[in-house]
Amino acid sequence: MNKCKRCGVRVIDDTLICPLCHTVLTEEAQSEDEQTGNYPNVKQKTRKFRRAGRILLFLSLVLEAALILVNYLTFSSFPKYWSAITGGIIAYLILTSWDLLSRRQGHIRKIYLQIFVVMGLLLLMDVSLGWKGWSLEFGLPCMIYGLVAAIVICMAINSSSWQNYVLMQLAAVFLSIIDVVLHFTGFFHHIVLAWTAFGLSVLLWSGTMIIGDRKAQNELKRKFHI
Repeated sequence: MNKCKRCGVRVIDDTLICPLCHTVLTEEAQSEDEQTGNYPNVKQKTRKFRRAGRILLFLSLVLEAALILVNYLTFSSFPKYWSAITGGIIAYLILTSWDLLSRRQGHIRKIYLQIFVVMGLLLLMDVSLGWKGWSLEFGLPCMIYGLVAAIVICMAINSSSWQNYVLMQLAAVFLSIIDVVLHFTGFFHHIVLAWTAFGLSVLLWSGTMIIGDRKAQNELKRKFHI
């Protein structure tokens, strides 16, 4: 068992550095009667979680390999590349599960990840089914609607730190501009979806900048180091 001379805590696991003050631990012998008040085994739960994650990843790879084999044996049927869709869904479920259980990632980063991963999954499905363009024509505006809704909800819940979501609003505006540009290239036919997404994102951002005034401007200066 290791003990920190500076903090006086005893660490049960094989950690060499004190988790409190980061001082190198010294090894000492201790009887069973002195086991009370020790620093808990911080690696035990982490190891179990990682082992369960590796087992889940392995089973997912085996499942996808089996689906690819079935897809190969039935390649003449439509859609020909349906195993790519199942692989994308499995990858999305694993990534989402890891993201939701991870405490290191903030909720803003999780929202970004969900938006772009879902968009990538829709593109994969569209390509695998013969590319009709619905993933961009309908999926992209829906992603922008979802991002705007998430920003409004987060600002309502965290009203004291609403300025933290200004950068997310700019991301929504940028995505909506891409949506409108794609329409002008003749790729899209449902103009209402693209312009509604653009109007909502610009309205949210301009309203925040006008109502937030100096606080919102300072946040932009801080983010972009102006």
